[in-house]
Amino acid sequence: MWIALLIIVFVLFALSFTKFEIRKEIVINQSPENVWNVIVDFQNYKHWNTQLTYLGGDIKSNGYLHLKLSVSGTAPYEFKPKISYWEENKKFAWIAVTGLQRIFDGEHFFELKDLGNNTTLLINREEYRGILSMIIKNLPMMKNAPAGFEIMNLEMKNYIESQK
Repeated sequence: MWIALLIIVFVLFALSFTKFEIRKEIVINQSPENVWNVIVDFQNYKHWNTQLTYLGGDIKSNGYLHLKLSVSGTAPYEFKPKISYWEENKKFAWIAVTGLQRIFDGEHFFELKDLGNNTTLLINREEYRGILSMIIKNLPMMKNAPAGFEIMNLEMKNYIESQK
């Protein structure tokens, strides 16, 4: 009995460290500072982002956001992630935890690399991790997620580059 329980606990513990990532990159013809300003300006997402709606929150390090995600093929849903990284003009991230930590967590990153000549490489990625990650990875909504990242990148690029 105790051995079976220990095996179950060990398996759940091991599964809590499983993860996968969705990652899309794009070059934007603007400085990292200008790209950064658009990323953290959640009030103006409505002008360029067709998938993510800002519903409120504290846009600062360790603040909480209230967002609604509406992507093709899935029902819109609201979530309240915590801002987990804030490195001015370089890296911004939030983490959303489903239930208890390490059951299924998603941490979304925007990373900026200065390519010189007023161009920036935007890395838009999300790390999904936790006990349920390998199951959720195979759901239809996750199969469509890379296309959603590409759409967001193109919308951001077009918006930022039109602000010249």
